Amino acid sequence: MKKKIIVLVCLALTGIFLIQSCKQSGCSTSRVSSFNGHESSKMTGNCMSCHAPNGSASGCFSVGGTAFDTTTGAPGTNATVYLFTQPHGGGDLIAIVQVDKSGNFYTTSVINMGNGVYPAIAYQNGEYSYMPNPIFSGECNSCHGVINPAITVK
Repeated sequence: MKKKIIVLVCLALTGIFLIQSCKQSGCSTSRVSSFNGHESSKMTGNCMSCHAPNGSASGCFSVGGTAFDTTTGAPGTNATVYLFTQPHGGGDLIAIVQVDKSGNFYTTSVINMGNGVYPAIAYQNGEYSYMPNPIFSGECNSCHGVINPAITVK
């Protein structure tokens, strides 16, 4: 009787672990964009439709998007995305994400969106642009380039 219980418990635990690992396919890969990075490629649509649990690309992004140059429309580079807890760079700085050579920015780091975060983008010339409203999701291209203007850098 005890052997049956032990076997059943072991089978149940194995099943739980297998189910959990299937739900997080590809999420164990750590990815963070950097100024000199050129690993990213696709620059259309919502990055997180593929970089998500059960998505077709590696790494589950907590924040991801694409920036474009304001004058040429080419990928915007050498910019930095900041996430703050208050508007206009106020409160705590909770994340810094560099824009790579393809104009993409992304991270798989866990970011607490809690009560919303306020993004800012810093340009190479030292200027900043701030989003006036909080975001609750890091899927930047789900709005930018769709219902809002694309993210641009100067």
